[in-house]
This record gives sequence, structure tokens and C-alpha cells, in this order.
Amino acid sequence: MEKQIQSIKTAIVAVTYNRMDSLQRLLTSLEQAHYTEEVFLIISIDKSDSDEIACFANQYCWPYGEKIVVVQSRNLGLRNHMLSLGQHFSNFDALIVLEDDITVSPAFYDYVKACTSQYSDDDRVAGISLYGHTVCNLNGLPFIPAKSEYDVYFMHYAASWGEVWMKRQWCAFYEWYQSHSEEFYLDYLPSSINQWPRTSWLKYHIRYCIENQKYFVYPYASYSTNNSDPGVHYHYSDTLFQSVLQITPQFEFRLPSLDESIVRYDGFFEPKFLAAYLSVDDKELCVDLYGMKHPCLYHRYLLSTQSHPYRVVRSFALELRPIEMNIIQDRQGQGIWLYDTRESAIAPKVDAYQRYYYLYGKAFYHAIFMLGGWGIFKLLVDLVAYKLNKVFHWHLPCHLN
Repeated sequence: MEKQIQSIKTAIVAVTYNRMDSLQRLLTSLEQAHYTEEVFLIISIDKSDSDEIACFANQYCWPYGEKIVVVQSRNLGLRNHMLSLGQHFSNFDALIVLEDDITVSPAFYDYVKACTSQYSDDDRVAGISLYGHTVCNLNGLPFIPAKSEYDVYFMHYAASWGEVWMKRQWCAFYEWYQSHSEEFYLDYLPSSINQWPRTSWLKYHIRYCIENQKYFVYPYASYSTNNSDPGVHYHYSDTLFQSVLQITPQFEFRLPSLDESIVRYDGFFEPKFLAAYLSVDDKELCVDLYGMKHPCLYHRYLLSTQSHPYRVVRSFALELRPIEMNIIQDRQGQGIWLYDTRESAIAPKVDAYQRYYYLYGKAFYHAIFMLGGWGIFKLLVDLVAYKLNKVFHWHLPCHLN
């Protein structure tokens, strides 16, 4: 029997600390969204040296339903503040968690209601992301998920740039967290996550998903974007992780069950559906197209863009996008190699220029033909000066005369 979407009691939680402009921007985007019912808003404020945010939040009029303001009595810090939000599950079945540097799409609530109705009973789904990745935030390289007939795909990677926590799944994670809250450095996790600061709560949620084979639901069209405002984890604004927001409401969503979906990714943003195209056993294949995995994760067969001293079983070009299409379409060439790690051999030569051009081809083309050599040099100098100014507060010239 199909579950009624309205049966899941949902609240929006706006999480903030001391960024007034950021909170106002988030609330403006929430006001511009499409709702078909009354919506409960919680503004959760970590304690700071000023009561400006609390005064504003208490006076703020939320036009779509009830509002409560929660001000922490002491400074919890980002990690503990985020984890404390689970207390609201005593009153709600799902929480839409939005830090104040997030902007939402007008269609975000329609998407949330459809997804919570579809996935709230599946314990293999740890949460729902509003954010659609265009960059792998583990290494800053472009990421394009393979497109299916559905509106979403799945990944062993917890979201924090607009996400939905569902009561049962969040409680399972929090129970796990109680015995895994120590600092860690584990070879089977992405090295960048191991290096995230102790203020990060997300690294524990990602670790939980990877270790327990839990998925987050990710949309192809993004229903939130990250403004990367200066704060605990950012020293200056950055547009690298801006995603393209859907600007119109959407009333129907094609949402597969996990069993129906082919397009799945692991916690390294690597596809989990290529074994059949390579005619190898899925349990014997390690996919490492980004080259981020520790050798402890290698299996008999290794699919990689890196040079390794193993026998090459097959090789593929770096031409089609997303990168896995080169395997799906059997585009032969020398850019991706399927290795048999049981047999040693001379490592193939990697064409670094070819790989760079594949990843950044359009940007590289525009830089060369629009800026010219001298323009590129000045741009690089400006970028270096900008970074130094922001990080060290050095007063350097931002251009060459």
C-alpha cells in the first residue's frame, strides 16, 4: 500500500551561530519556496558573544506555520550543535537540516516530501541530500553522476549542504556514534576525511555510511546550494561548490527503490555498477578512477586512471563523460586501465596532459584562447595574491600593471 506523503511529520531546522547575513539569506530562500501544507520552522542558535541573532530570530515572522527559536545556553561548537538536533525527533519524523550558508530551491520541499515518503522505511538509506554534486569535494575534481531514467541516484556519502534526517535512520547512526566518537585515521576511508578537524560532525556520518554500506539519496537537479560563507570550516568565500538550483516547483518525482536503481556510488564518488560491463565478479573489482584509494582496498581487479605495476587486462580512453561511460561504451584507448593485481608487469605510461585536458578541457580551452599567455600569467598572479591576502592578511597587489 502506498504511503501518504502527508503522514510524515517534518520540520525545517535552520542552524546558525553568528552570521546574520547568512541566516537572512537562508530564510529568504525558504520564504520563496513552494509549500502545499503548513511547515514547522526551528531556528537553532549556538551561543555566541552577541544576542543579535537571537533577537532577530525571535522577531522574525515565518509565514508558513509555527516557529520556535532554540538558543543554546552554552557554546556547543559546530559538531555538538549539529548532533544535538536529534532531540527534535521527539516531535517529528523527519528534519530538513539547513546550515545558514545554504540556499534552497523553490522546489526543495516538494522533493523532500516525495523522498521521505519513498525512503523512510528503508534502513539501507541513511538520509536524503538536497544538494546535487558537480564537484567531488574530496579532491575538488569535476563529478558527473551517470544519468538514469530516475530523478535520483545513491551514494555511500552523507550530505551536509542541505539534507534530510529521518527518525529511525538517524537514531541508528547516533547509536553507532556513541561508541565511535573518537578521532580516527583509517586507511579504508578517504584520506581527506581522515584529516578533517575534530569540529566536523559530518566525517562520522560519512564513516558510518561507508562502514555499514548505508546510502544517501542524491538528486540530479540540485535543491540546495552551498555559499561557502566564512565560518568554522571556511576562512573566505568560495564558489567552487555552488550547484545549479532548480528554479521552478516540481510535482512529480521518479524515485526508484534502492533495488531498482543501477546508478550507485561508493564513499569515494566511484561507480559501483561497472563489474558487469567488465565481465568480472563485482566482489573482485576495485574502482579507483580518482586515484584516492589506499592499496588495502584493492581487489584482484583494479580499474584506475593511475599507473600501476600490474598486468593490464583491458584499457579504455578518456573521452566520454561521465568517465564511466568510457567503460560502458567500451571506448578503447590509453587513459583508464583494468589491472589484474595478481600479476606483476611494467606499469603503463600515463599521459598527464591528456588527463588534465579531459578533466578541465573546456576551462583550459577558454583560458588559452580568450586570455592568451600573458592573460593567464596575470590571472595566476592574481589568484596567488588573493589567497595570500585572505589567509595571511598580506597586502599584496592583486594585478600586474
